[in-house]
Amino acid sequence: MTSNPLTKEESRRVYSCDDERLSGSTKHWIIKSVFGADEDEVKSVSVMEGDSVTLNPDPAKIKKFNLLEWRFGDPVIAQTVGNDITYPSHTEIFRDRLQLDQTGSLTIKNMRTKHSGLYKLQISHSTGTSLMKFNVTIYESPSVIAGAEAEMKSESVKEGDPVTLHVPQIQGDELIVWRFGDEEKLIAKADIETKSSSLYYEEERFRDRLQLNNQTGSLTITNTRTTDSGLYKVKISSNKQTLYKRFTVTVSAVPVPDSGLSGGAKAGIVIGVLLLAAAVAAGVMYYLRPRITNLPSQKWSVPPEDDVTLNPETEIQRGDEIQWLFGAEDTLIAEIKGENREKTTHEGADERFMNRLELDEKTGSLTINEILTKHTGLYTLKIRRGRETIYKRFNISVEERKKTVLEGKSVTLEPAYEIQTDDEIRWMFGDREQQTVLAELNGKTGEIFIYDDVADERFRDILDVDETTGSLIITNTRTEHSGVYRLQIISSSGVSEQTFIVSVSDKVEWKFLEEDSVTLKPGTKIQRDDQILWMFGDQDKLIAQMKGGTVDIYDDVNKRFRDRLKLDEKTGSLTITKIEAEHTGLYKLLTISSRGTLYKKFNVSIQLRNKTVTAGDPVHLQTGLNEIQTDDEIQWRFGDENSLIAEIKGGTGVTHDGPDERFRDRLELNKKTGDLTIKNSRDKHTGDYKLKIRRSERNTNRIYSVFITARDVEVTEGESVRLYADLNEIQTDDEIQWRFGKENSLIAEIKGGTGVTHDGPDERFRDRLELDEMTGDLIIKNSRTEHTGLYKL
Repeated sequence: MTSNPLTKEESRRVYSCDDERLSGSTKHWIIKSVFGADEDEVKSVSVMEGDSVTLNPDPAKIKKFNLLEWRFGDPVIAQTVGNDITYPSHTEIFRDRLQLDQTGSLTIKNMRTKHSGLYKLQISHSTGTSLMKFNVTIYESPSVIAGAEAEMKSESVKEGDPVTLHVPQIQGDELIVWRFGDEEKLIAKADIETKSSSLYYEEERFRDRLQLNNQTGSLTITNTRTTDSGLYKVKISSNKQTLYKRFTVTVSAVPVPDSGLSGGAKAGIVIGVLLLAAAVAAGVMYYLRPRITNLPSQKWSVPPEDDVTLNPETEIQRGDEIQWLFGAEDTLIAEIKGENREKTTHEGADERFMNRLELDEKTGSLTINEILTKHTGLYTLKIRRGRETIYKRFNISVEERKKTVLEGKSVTLEPAYEIQTDDEIRWMFGDREQQTVLAELNGKTGEIFIYDDVADERFRDILDVDETTGSLIITNTRTEHSGVYRLQIISSSGVSEQTFIVSVSDKVEWKFLEEDSVTLKPGTKIQRDDQILWMFGDQDKLIAQMKGGTVDIYDDVNKRFRDRLKLDEKTGSLTITKIEAEHTGLYKLLTISSRGTLYKKFNVSIQLRNKTVTAGDPVHLQTGLNEIQTDDEIQWRFGDENSLIAEIKGGTGVTHDGPDERFRDRLELNKKTGDLTIKNSRDKHTGDYKLKIRRSERNTNRIYSVFITARDVEVTEGESVRLYADLNEIQTDDEIQWRFGKENSLIAEIKGGTGVTHDGPDERFRDRLELDEMTGDLIIKNSRTEHTGLYKL
């Protein structure tokens, strides 16, 4: 099957057709997809094996979603329905790896190359469905380790003996990567989960002398040589965390036993060596070993669309040649070279850095403007200075660590990596231009400094730092604590940064109405000297207050509250009676006392009851009454204009055609129960239906939100599809029209018993349409992606 991507515009094309019988009734179909169509761009994400990746949806696309589904291949691997998060097809390859949050972001931890592939996010709203695609590439461990260095262990062994470097106890899902030397060459890798291991002999010195235990991850070097001395590093990635260990191995030469040579023989050997040295000197031959210097590496976590500057943090000299490399392939993205200090930036292999890089010729620093998730990865700075080569590495992760908390609750911001004993921790608040230091932790001394009097004292008495984990704890949060928090960790291996986005939501108590009155309660005991203020709406109109036992009611606000408000002088509770739609909205309570000022918010609303029906099917809206009494009054209203479409009064029921006569011959009103039925529903019947029941003992309000969906038809590219008119037989005077697109282009019609088809816009339907003159059905032959969309009858 061939895949032909659609543009966004093409994926939203609309097809329509009208049937003038039954006073202009209309049916709808959506050909959701002709398989092979791809309606959205594919975002590319690269990540190193063992690391985690977070796939972030477009915030604009997930507003007010009903269902959110993540797929890898065909199975749904994670989904959100309302506030419920589940993992329905939690396949073995994703065991304990998936984490889906309320924002729709999917995190996959401890990744392997088998997790490479296409991830699809399907977002269903009341208005339709949208799709996002992410192509995730997991590349094997590159030639370096970039990350926090951990504890150092020393191992000494005599030449010829084996030495084993042990890793901590493992859980069974780790990826273990071993490296050697200043250049950190990859020498071994073990995947404990799959019980597989690989050895790399690019370093010839280890040929056939390495043994890797694929159950424990331990590395053994057999028949050791003095050239095996040096620094060994291991990175241990699991579903829970990433750890690093370092080993300094010293291989001592075995003393050479006395050869038994005479003093004269030994002297001859010494003379021979001196003569050789003299000959070499006479030829003026020198061997200078290149020197490699690794500066401390850094690991940063930065938010999307931030400007990120990578600084060498070493003084650049005039003759230095500077190269900035990206990824495991060391792709050249920027350089400074030559006597004229010529600087150049490159777009990268896939143009991901187009118009984003700035290179400072004085400092050698590289700035990535408006960084995105596709820029996540390893950045290597290479400085050539004579016979010395200096390396500095930055592992940049572009992701937002989002924390959403309800006002009044606590929130804890946890470092992504384990804090070491000698680390220095600094927590800051605000944008980079106006950062304020909130707290500091000195790992060496254990001292914690809290600066809660900054930022307008908004953090007074609510900050704490965990001396073990370095986490920042904010208690009793308020909306003013929303914003950007940055964690800076200064360690022996370098500086790392992490960014957190904190959103504190208003604490609002919801009151959903069915009856015609509601009581809003303060929730705390009121003292006699407390001042109580009740306000309504976005402009905080004062509607009632109590002070010193005196109650004042301001029920003339737009006259909407006249004779409807009661304030209890003992409890401070506010009761609103005879509620109509205009009384719904936000109510605020302020309690002012010697103990301070307390805020409380209430949202009074009529709860929506959702109804989703396929076009053509009936919609049943129920009152919940078994039988209407003679003096009961029932009203059904539609839309923002509250148009009256049905009512029962004095036992008599009446229906109305409504705006644009959209309900003509479509409404049925049950005179016994007051239930309303909309027959042969169409998309124009989508909207809010408001029910008002007036009875002698009480009134009832109810709102139904009705959404009419099109009939979905899926077809494989090249096949034919038949759209049924659902007519047994067309009468002589029937008129049928099929239309297409936003322009309602006529593509087929039957009039006076004769059927005609048209090529449509761009002649896309040429020789493809058939119209059944007996039933009115439309057949589209040899379908293509360009035929995807909505059809109306």
